[in-house]
Amino acid sequence: MSTIYRKYRPQQFSDVTGQEHIIKTITNEVNTNKIAHAYLFSGPRGTGKTTLARLLAKAINCPDRKKNDYEPCGTCQSCTEITAGHSIDIIEIDAASHTGVDNVRENIIDNAQFKPTKSKYKVFIIDEVHMLSTSAFNALLKTLEEPPSHVIFVLATTEQHKLPATIISRCQRFNFKRVGYEDMMKRLAEICKSEKVKVDKKVLERIINKSDGCMRDAESLLGQVLSLDLKDIGPEDAEMILPTSNIQTVLEFIDAVFDRQVSVAIKILQDQVADGVNLEQFAYDCLEAMRLLMILQIDPQTKNITVDYNNEAVKELKKISAKATPLHLVKMIESLVSRRRDIKSAPMPQLPLELFVIEFTCSSDQGSEQPLVITNKESVMPQKASLNTIQDDNQEKPLHAITQTIKDTISTLTHRPVKTTTEEIKSKWNDVIQAVAKENHSLGFILKMCDIKDVNDEGLHLSVPYSFHKDKLDENKTKKTIEKTLTEFFSEHIQLHCAVSENSIQKNDEELNKVAADFGGEII
Repeated sequence: MSTIYRKYRPQQFSDVTGQEHIIKTITNEVNTNKIAHAYLFSGPRGTGKTTLARLLAKAINCPDRKKNDYEPCGTCQSCTEITAGHSIDIIEIDAASHTGVDNVRENIIDNAQFKPTKSKYKVFIIDEVHMLSTSAFNALLKTLEEPPSHVIFVLATTEQHKLPATIISRCQRFNFKRVGYEDMMKRLAEICKSEKVKVDKKVLERIINKSDGCMRDAESLLGQVLSLDLKDIGPEDAEMILPTSNIQTVLEFIDAVFDRQVSVAIKILQDQVADGVNLEQFAYDCLEAMRLLMILQIDPQTKNITVDYNNEAVKELKKISAKATPLHLVKMIESLVSRRRDIKSAPMPQLPLELFVIEFTCSSDQGSEQPLVITNKESVMPQKASLNTIQDDNQEKPLHAITQTIKDTISTLTHRPVKTTTEEIKSKWNDVIQAVAKENHSLGFILKMCDIKDVNDEGLHLSVPYSFHKDKLDENKTKKTIEKTLTEFFSEHIQLHCAVSENSIQKNDEELNKVAADFGGEII
C-alpha cells in the first residue's frame, strides 16, 4: 500500500480540504486569466500549501483546460508531467537546503531569464522560503519585483513573520488555516471508502484529535491504521498504532476535579498509568480542554473551538464550564502547567497529577463556598470535617497545610539518599546494559553510547551524545525499565538523569555552522 497522503494528494481544486477561502480567489484568477506574478502561501504545516501551488501550476499550463473552467484536465502531457514531478518548467526548491545567495542566483534568477521549454509559464515553487539567508533574499528581490512575463513565483512558508517586509509586499498573500473537524472527518471517511475498509468513527476521531488540524498528519496516521490490513478496524485494533489519548477520558477527569470527586479523579489517573498512557500528553490534553473552558466562560457562543473536539465533546465542555469561575480556572491552568513540568523528575510519573487533584478537590477556593467531596459520588463531607488520614495531635490541619504536608513528603521521596557509589555502578554497568537489552534491544544500544558522569543523592547521571537519545531515555516507560533494572542490581531505587554531552553540542554546533557557511547562511 502506497503512502496514503501521496496516493490521495488532491489533483483538482475541488479535492482540496478546508481552504475554501483561498480556492475561491485563486480559481477566479485562473478562470479570468488574471494571474499574479508572485504568491505567498503561509500557514501551518500539512494544510495544502505545496499541493495548491502545484495545482495552480497545472491549471495555468494546461492546454486542454476548458473555457470558463479553472480545473486542469489532468490527462494532457503537461498535467501528467507536473503530477509525476517531471516537468522541467516547474521548479520546486527547498529553501531549507538552498539558503545561500549562489543557489538563488543559479537556480532562480539565471533560470528565470529563459522562456519555458514546453509550458506557457515557468513556475518557481520555493518551499520554506523563510529559511533563505538575508543576502539570498536581497538577490531574489529584484527578480520578484519585476519578473519576466513568463515567470510565476509561489513562496510557501510556515513562518511568515521571518520574511522581510520587502518580499511580502511584492506577493499576493494567502493565509492557510488548520483544517476543521467536519472537513477532516469527511475527507478521512472518503479515503476509507475508497480503500474499502470500515474504520470505526472513534478511530477517525482519535486521528483527528492527534493531527492538530494538519491534513497530511491525519492521512499519514490513517495510513498507519490501514496498514493493519483489516477490513473492519475498531478502537481496540487502532490502540496498537495510535497514541492513546481519549478526549472523553480527559473531560471525565476535569469534571471529577470540578465536582471534587477525589477517588474518581485518582482512579482515572491510575487507569492511564495502567494503560501505558504518556502522562505528559494527558496533562497537555487537560490543559487544552481547560483553555477551551476558559474561552467558553468568556463567550459561551464562541466558535473558537479546535479541531480536536466533536459536537458531543463541545456540549460536554459547555456543561463543565458552568462549574467554576474564570479566576479559579486560571489558577487550575497555572498549577497544571507547573505539575506537567514536574512529571519527568517525579519519582512516580503520576504523582504531580495526583497532587493537582488533591490541591483542587481539597480547596474551598472555587468562587463560592462548596462542600468537600473526598470519597465517591455518594459520600459528601462538610468543609470542617475531620480528616483522619492527616492529623497532628488530634487537631485538624488547614487544607493548605495538608497540601504542604504532601509536597514535603514528595520532596523527601524525591531526594532520598543513594547509597550505591559511582564505582559500584561502573563495575556492573555492562551487566545492567545486557539486562536492559533483553527487554529492549535498541535501549541497550543507546546505553552503550552513554557515559556515567556521577551518582549522587539525586540519582544516576548519564551523558548522552545526542538530544534524541536524551528524549528517548527521558520517556516514562524507558526510565521505568532502566530504574527497575538498577533496583534489581543494587537493591535500592536509583533515579535516572540524562544530559547531552557538552562536547557533542559544541561539535554539532561547529558542524552546523560549517554547513550553513557553505550555503551562504548562518545559525541564529
